[in-house]
Amino acid sequence: MEVTLYDDWIDNPKSELELILEQFPFKEGSPQPKLEDLPQYKHLAKFSVEEAASEVLGLVIKRYMLLRRTLSDEHKLRLDKILANQCSQPSSKPELNKNLQPFLSKEKIAAFHHINDAYSSIPLALASATGVKILLAGLYALYSGEHRYFKNKTKSRSEIAAEGGIARTRQYLATKQKACDLLNALTPQEGWNQELDAFKAIIEQVEKYLIDNKIKYPALSNIQRTLRTWIKDDPLVSACVMVRNQPPTDKETK
Repeated sequence: MEVTLYDDWIDNPKSELELILEQFPFKEGSPQPKLEDLPQYKHLAKFSVEEAASEVLGLVIKRYMLLRRTLSDEHKLRLDKILANQCSQPSSKPELNKNLQPFLSKEKIAAFHHINDAYSSIPLALASATGVKILLAGLYALYSGEHRYFKNKTKSRSEIAAEGGIARTRQYLATKQKACDLLNALTPQEGWNQELDAFKAIIEQVEKYLIDNKIKYPALSNIQRTLRTWIKDDPLVSACVMVRNQPPTDKETK
């Protein structure tokens, strides 16, 4: 199977197989359950061997990229070359260790061997009638030993985006509160005729508030559009907009 590496691989959402492996880790020692009873086996058995191999390959690459990110750029390239050679012309373990020792610690060499063993199981599985069992053995190798290099401490794009949304909400909060204060102070006793009247009544003072306090978010250039949106849809600001009840039309009374 062709392998394509890219740095953002570790940001991919966790697959169902990865979640299963986290929830039901392999047990060491005895007694061992039957392979067919393992949740990992049941999951992979639902697919063709090619599809199951693709799922395992995704985890192998993800773990490789997590190990790879701990290295300098120069050592990343060296490890990539060794991995490529292993894919085309596998070396023996002693020879592989000889190539890895100049730039990897013992722990990282062990981690690479787990990755290499798991990857090696994939072509064997594709050529075997017991492919799923071989893939399971590869996963066992992948999840054996030290796991600290495989813990993704970086934030995914979705997590970063979510945090950015929270930060923007906090930045806007003071201006929203100012809009609410103005609305509470200026709302006629019987309410506004329409939302547009509420907007017109406070927009100049909101703009002055942004200028006087040197507030960048929301931007002064967009505040008219932003305030219209808040008055209509924002839970905080729209709750302060009291529109008077309009008398029913002739059609509504009929």
